Amino acid sequence: MSILLYHGSSTGVIHTLQPFTADHGKPYVYFSTNAVSAVFHAARAIERPYYWVPYGYDAQGKIVYTEVWKNAFSDVFSGKTGYLYCCEADDKTLLRFPTHRSLRVSTQAVAVSKCERIEDLCVWLLQREQEGWLSIQRYETLTPAQLSLWHGMVLEELITRFSGAAPDNPYIRFVQERMPAVWERFLHESQ
Repeated sequence: MSILLYHGSSTGVIHTLQPFTADHGKPYVYFSTNAVSAVFHAARAIERPYYWVPYGYDAQGKIVYTEVWKNAFSDVFSGKTGYLYCCEADDKTLLRFPTHRSLRVSTQAVAVSKCERIEDLCVWLLQREQEGWLSIQRYETLTPAQLSLWHGMVLEELITRFSGAAPDNPYIRFVQERMPAVWERFLHESQ
């Protein structure tokens, strides 16, 4: 059965989406069945091969993006141009991403059927928020427990994957710049 898929990118004029290797170590084309979650990937908070898109779903299935540092949403998306690619593929040939029900991956190249250029990703996403497709948890509204949960996940990632990594590693620089308290905690706990 063919399903409609979306792919967000900062690169325009793509006719065929090719698998590439992200931080999972295997080459895939990444898709979403939801246009909003795909657009999150049209801007990068961190250099390749890593990514940072802090979102999940509420009980009603609405996407919830969480600002994990002050002004994170604007910092990542404001003034950036992106592209929303539409494709169709047989759902039986796709792999499901374990952490998000709307994500799919393909090990094969997939032809693009349509592309929308988005002049300002922040404006586009804020419009989706007004339309009810998305909730944005602003940094200022997070409880200490919510912030601790997110920062704890970042700390765990540092401990399990980046202990002993070079100081110029993109993920390490990202944490140092955006979440310095998490970096300080990592340094303290890794001694």
